[in-house]
Parts: sequence; structure tokens; C-alpha cells
Amino acid sequence: MPATTSDKNNSVIQKRFLSILFFVWLIIQLFTLSQFGIVTHNEAVKYINEAQFFLNHGHYSEQKYLFYSAYIFLHVLFLKAGFEITGVYLTQLFGSLFAMFFFFKTVYRVSKNVKQAFVTTFLLLVCYTWQWWTVFLYTESLFCSLLIIFTYLVFGIKKRVIMHDVLASLVFILILFARPTGILLIPVICLLLFYKLIKRKKIISAIVFGLVIFSVFVILLNFSMNAGSDFDFIKPLVENNVLCYDSEEPVIGIHINDHGLKGVIDYIQDYPGNFLRLAGLKFVSYWSLTRPGNSALHNWWLRLFFYPLYACGFIGIFNLKKGQTYFLLYCLGIFAIFTTSVMVSCDDSDNRFIVAVIPLVIFLAGFGINRVFPKLSGTKSA
Repeated sequence: MPATTSDKNNSVIQKRFLSILFFVWLIIQLFTLSQFGIVTHNEAVKYINEAQFFLNHGHYSEQKYLFYSAYIFLHVLFLKAGFEITGVYLTQLFGSLFAMFFFFKTVYRVSKNVKQAFVTTFLLLVCYTWQWWTVFLYTESLFCSLLIIFTYLVFGIKKRVIMHDVLASLVFILILFARPTGILLIPVICLLLFYKLIKRKKIISAIVFGLVIFSVFVILLNFSMNAGSDFDFIKPLVENNVLCYDSEEPVIGIHINDHGLKGVIDYIQDYPGNFLRLAGLKFVSYWSLTRPGNSALHNWWLRLFFYPLYACGFIGIFNLKKGQTYFLLYCLGIFAIFTTSVMVSCDDSDNRFIVAVIPLVIFLAGFGINRVFPKLSGTKSA
């Protein structure tokens, strides 16, 4: 069918909005680069060293690095090319740009409101807590970009073809091996497929499928928890840590020998009161984002930026358009599994563990903003 005048107008508006968003993105990236440079210390050191180790020995120094394979091989690729640091940074930079574009497209596809897509994407761009990871050669930037691209491939395309499903599967595999928390996406996708089978009244298939995928997830989770020296999930529990590495001495009277999934289960069974107290503190830490080590100004910036977004996101949950049940399950599933992972381990002092869920918080907040401030994003639907 030929494009209508409305379609052409929307296309022009989209291009204008994307041009503005690109300019904002560029300013943010130039600012963060001028502030920090390309950060290659702390967490970045282990990926740089492991890439060199892999080239020298043909294998990883510890099995835990299997779950960082996508990121380490990125280092290996540019190490062989002779510009490792610059190459990895440029990959993260362009990944961030593509993520912005696909985030806009996904919001527009779900909301059918081009102005809402613009406002929501603008909020993600000015979310400094999320954007500054582009210059850090950690796994966060690549992981988050891949997660946004995957979300687009699943929910942001109107006319799907088989190639979209193939691409989504490839990106999903990259997510699994970009950082260990990638495996947390498995139960979320399982939930969506389980719900789809239930809706089609294929109850037996849903139960069998759910049990198989759950078993695979538990095996992978337990393998990752026993995969290396600093993958000690029991340490923060026996040391009563809310933030990772916040203590050094184990608490007298708490003894857990297994450092994998069984150890966590044993801890919960043997010390339920202590677990619930710590889990509650970690929940608050995860979603509050404020830290004792931050300046008062920094903590207030976090409150003033994120807490209204939480409120708008909560409103947005009830204002998704009909037919978006799968997308809502996807968002809530990711919120639940990432929060739970922190509650049974520990939170990060730099808020690294929450960056993966921030885009979806802002995504839902866009619907809440559209409800509370209809004039701000109240253009006619496409």
C-alpha cells in the first residue's frame, strides 16, 4: 500500500526527533569522555589481562571467564588488530548509539506515539548514571546495549520475518556470554513462552517446557556460582554485607561450606531471620541507589531523578496499551530476577547491578508521564 500523508509526516517527525537525540547523545558522550577518559583500571584490568592470557595459552585462567566470553573476545579481536583499548571503546560507543536508536524505535512501536518515544529516549540519554558506563571498559555498556537491541528485536518490530527471530537468538546468545548476569534472562524468556503456551491451552507442553528450561537455568546458575575465586556468593551472606566487599571478617556462628546454589539455600534455611533482614536491606539499597560514600549532592541528584521515574513507571504499568501483556511480563520479569539476584548476594557500591533495568524503568515511566502530563507527549497516535 502507498504511504499516506500521515505516514510521511510521522517519518519526518521521527527523523527530526532522532537528529535532536543524536546531538544530545553526542554531547553526553563527549562530556563523559572529557571527564573520565577511557577507564582501564579496576574491573577493566581483569578483561584486558584475560584477553592476553587467552592469546598466550589458548584457554581461560579460570572457568568463570566463560561467562565473559563475548567481551573477552572483543578485547582479543582488537588486541590482534593493534588497538585494543580504542577498539573496545568505539564498539561500546557505537553500541550505545545503536541502543539509543533501537530504544526510540521500541518505545514508538509499543506506544504508537512518536513524541512519547522522543521524551522517553531523551530521559535515557540524560540519565548520567546509565550513560557514563560507555567510557568504562567494563561489561556493563556492551551488556546493556545488547539487552536494548534484543528488546527491540522481540517487541519493537511490527512486520516480523524469520530473520528477526534468528537475529534475536544470536543477540540472546551474546547476552548470555557478555557477563554472568546474562543467564538471568533465561527464566524471563521462559516465563513469556510458558504464558504463551498456557494461553494456547497447551498445559502439558507448558509444564514440560518450564521444567526443562528451569533445570537448564539451575545447572548454569550453579556452574557460574562455582566458577571462580571471586564468585563467592556465600561471602557477603556470612559477613552480613549489603554492599559487596564491605566487610572482611565472617560473622561468628554462621558456617556455610558450599559456595554454590546449595550453600545459599542452606543459609536461607539455617538463618532465615538474618537472610530476610539482609535481603530487605539489599532491596532498599538496590532501588534507592544512594550510597553512604556519595556526597549529599550526588545522593540528592539520584533521588530527584529516579524516584519520580519510579512513580511514573508504576503508573505506566497500568497504562500500557491493550495487547502488551508480553512486554509487561518481560519488564516485570527482569525487575524481579535482577532484584532477587542482588537480594541473595550483594549490591554494588557504584550501582553497576541496576544499570540493566534502568532502560525498562524509563520505558514504563514514559507511559506514566504520558498519563500524568498528556500535553508533554500527547501527539496523535501514528
